Amino acid sequence: MREFEYYLFENFDADKESRNPLNPRNILGKETDALLSEIVNKEASYIECCENHGAQFVQKLVDGGVLRRSRNRLFFDSPIFLREDAAVLHAQISSRASSLADLLESKIPEIRGCCAGITNGFPVELNLYHILCGMVFDGCFFDYLYSKGALATSRQHPSGLDYLSVIYEKSGELRSFSDGLLCSYNRFVNAECSLQSFGDANGNRHDFYRFFRLMEQGRLPEKYRDVEVLLMNSFGGANKDILLDEVVSLIQTGWCAPAAMALLEAFGYAQNGRVCVPVFTPDYQSVIAEIEGIVEKSIGAAVVSTLLDLAGSLDITAVKHGVDKLEIANELYHIVFGSINEELVSRGIVTVPQRISGEGRYFKCIELYT
Repeated sequence: MREFEYYLFENFDADKESRNPLNPRNILGKETDALLSEIVNKEASYIECCENHGAQFVQKLVDGGVLRRSRNRLFFDSPIFLREDAAVLHAQISSRASSLADLLESKIPEIRGCCAGITNGFPVELNLYHILCGMVFDGCFFDYLYSKGALATSRQHPSGLDYLSVIYEKSGELRSFSDGLLCSYNRFVNAECSLQSFGDANGNRHDFYRFFRLMEQGRLPEKYRDVEVLLMNSFGGANKDILLDEVVSLIQTGWCAPAAMALLEAFGYAQNGRVCVPVFTPDYQSVIAEIEGIVEKSIGAAVVSTLLDLAGSLDITAVKHGVDKLEIANELYHIVFGSINEELVSRGIVTVPQRISGEGRYFKCIELYT
């Protein structure tokens, strides 16, 4: 049996929907691995799959957009990448990402000039890591690409939840794409504030987002027990809004509840009673928008062309199964911009993210929206 990793592009509140039985995080797992393996390894009939795994379970995967039924066969309906696809991905994406990085590098002096306007006490290279690699490429640049019809960012499901699913087979050939690239946000967020980290997906990061996901899955390691007790005793459990209100208070007034400070220090967002990561306030939104504009003008058209070409022509499983090209393009964009980010790191344009055993490479920051 093949094993798979499941990734979600969520447009819903992961905390509020954590116990929803139709949340894909509560569906995708070992049983899904077995069913997908059957579809990969042979022409899988709908009836046979229902007999082997239960009609209700199969229907959940159809409703969740993982599978599509066509007559009496099941096909993949979300972007899926198998080890057989790895060679094609490597061959087609690496050189294109390098060329895009070359185009962007010519604009770096202008981008650095913009970034110098951010006076949060951290170097330009670190601020650029968060702004260019994260907020632009994994944020507002998505809106530009969507407006050009280059990718999908949303898919409504019968459950009422809006998300895109991406599936990678667990294999050494694919690991550099699924886990190894700098293209992954962890965001513990509401309308006012975000405690976030940006980096690769090669491990479980020591941050609020991952803590809450592990807690809802009942998989908290022993090292988090004291944090869990503090959270329960001080905030009545997973009360995200109250905790983030305290973060806003700390940044705006210099004070927050001692329990909130203890949690911020436990997760490395504060040290010795002070925030120790870059903070991006609403005052910096104009700078971020200016940098995004430079990126859009320098490589926007080239990225659109690259995605439309790749999503329609690659000889990979998702294309063969007729998966929506714009959904395929969404994940291909993650691979492309993650590869560009690796170029920016290797060229010394942004700070090299620290690698932490069992967690991967990443940096943390805080964003305020109001």
